[in-house]
Amino acid sequence: MNTEEIIIKVENLSKRFGNYLAIDHISLDIPKGSFLTLLGPSGCGKTTLLRLIAGFYEPDGGTIYFEEKKLNDLPAYKRDTPLVFQEYALFPHLNVYENIAYGLKLKKTPKKEIQQRVGSMLKMFGLIGMENRFPKELSGGQQQRVAFARALVMGKNVLLMDEPLSNLDAKMRVEVRNELRALQQQFGFTAIFVTHDQDEALSISDRIAVFNKGRICQVGTPAEIYFKPKTKFVADFVGTANFVEGVVIEFDDLFIKVKSNESVITVPQKDYDVKIGEEVILVVRPECISISREDDIQRNQLDGVKGNIVKSSFLGRMIRYWVKVDDSMQWIVDDFNPKTAGHLEGQITMTLDQSKVHLIKKEDE
Repeated sequence: MNTEEIIIKVENLSKRFGNYLAIDHISLDIPKGSFLTLLGPSGCGKTTLLRLIAGFYEPDGGTIYFEEKKLNDLPAYKRDTPLVFQEYALFPHLNVYENIAYGLKLKKTPKKEIQQRVGSMLKMFGLIGMENRFPKELSGGQQQRVAFARALVMGKNVLLMDEPLSNLDAKMRVEVRNELRALQQQFGFTAIFVTHDQDEALSISDRIAVFNKGRICQVGTPAEIYFKPKTKFVADFVGTANFVEGVVIEFDDLFIKVKSNESVITVPQKDYDVKIGEEVILVVRPECISISREDDIQRNQLDGVKGNIVKSSFLGRMIRYWVKVDDSMQWIVDDFNPKTAGHLEGQITMTLDQSKVHLIKKEDE
């Protein structure tokens, strides 16, 4: 992927529906050959942006560029940005071959070329032998593959997808998204994918744009979004997090010390601009905490945050604990090695993986 070459550029884009501001002056660069996911809760603006790029809506302000050409006022069928809907929208009276070939026939493509291009799509999506089946004779995953093939057969380098996997069962959803990601990487087309599923976004994306209330809160790699969220909303929406409020009591070029009630937590310095006495929030993921029994603590002289387990839940691959600290807050801890320590109860001490503790200023909450 060439991250320097931008295929779609959005500048200061806005869109209203009556008095409702669905897109609030958004700017976004989409590199060629990347897999970008637009992630956020329902009504946050992600689908509206996708439809603006596709040409189904016209913006009230701002500009959309495709390969440096302005798209505003250009009808959808001339934009080279095919969109796959979550309903698939396959023609029930056409078989698989005819569904995939539909757009090519509309453009009066020569018959021999249609056969070559449709054949290539059938092979790419594992649909060989299903050419004569109708949509009702296909599984949900097979229908989805036909929808992808119909979009990509037009020879475009961009594929827009509006929650295309939401109608699949959990197992099929994982299989199809893995296939989609593998195809995108193999053939290098640019994918813009809308979802509200955090796991889905983290697993298939090169970059994620997190939306809230018509604005983009943060754009970054899955690791950046998960471990270095810029706001509390991003940290809370993407995965599970403990939010530890505290005050900066000491810092130098290497570490920052934050006092939270009776505990002092040390955070590595990562170019944080803080000052003594400043209120901050520490983002601590449940899997970045280890817990030890009280007797282990005394024997090994471990230093950490002391608490009391109030409940736990066995989830197969892990045990999730809820730990009360200082009578003021409850931490969530995920133990992925339950056989090592056994099922814990009562007083424990939590030890944090300092490298994965992230600091957010209170003002950026």
